[in-house]
Amino acid sequence: MGQQESIIKLVELIKHQDAQALIEFYQQSNSNDNIAQLKYLYQQAQSDQTLYQFFQDLVSTLFEKKPIPKLLIAGINDIDKLTFFTPALSASEGFNQQNEHGNTVLHTLLGRSQPIAPPFNYVRSLMLFERNESLAKALACKNAQQLMPMDCYLAFNPCFDALPAHELTAALALLEAQVKQQPSQASTLLLICKHLKKSPNFSKLDGNNHRILLLGAAFECASEEVMTLLN
Repeated sequence: MGQQESIIKLVELIKHQDAQALIEFYQQSNSNDNIAQLKYLYQQAQSDQTLYQFFQDLVSTLFEKKPIPKLLIAGINDIDKLTFFTPALSASEGFNQQNEHGNTVLHTLLGRSQPIAPPFNYVRSLMLFERNESLAKALACKNAQQLMPMDCYLAFNPCFDALPAHELTAALALLEAQVKQQPSQASTLLLICKHLKKSPNFSKLDGNNHRILLLGAAFECASEEVMTLLN
């Protein structure tokens, strides 16, 4: 069965409100078909807000029966997708799931290469108000490069524009939560600086930039030390 056919079958089962058959069909579908099905459900939720909760709850049920497809982890890369999939990820320990590169959803979200600051405050709010233990643990997951999610932000995100005060506060809180579980290592700081030097916006970095301040906070060193490593 092709991906398009699998979506047609999924829609048919939703229309017939046959929950058990729907779950069984999803479980029996391969990973690529599952991704196509989940993408369809996400797009339907985005296009019709009256059905948003229905599709969100449905995905949560599916994730409880079958973990998030590993190839989908890299696709949850913005606030809209994260918001939609959060209940499903929370219900299935999905924030801890890692793909073939060792990345979690947080690695993808915080380390994305687009010049947009990540939603630090949203992630911190999930940890504070949802009491999401799997999300907190995911902050300390290391990928194949031995980088944790906030390390990936520090190393790869090319947006060096000043963060709003509440976002900077949230970023510091996430760093603190990460370091509390996995103490920072000097070798990681060197690796992050190596990647930062390759950034197209590297010239924007100076000692007053929030990225330098966050690096100093994460690795317990002065901004001058970080700048020395970068220069």
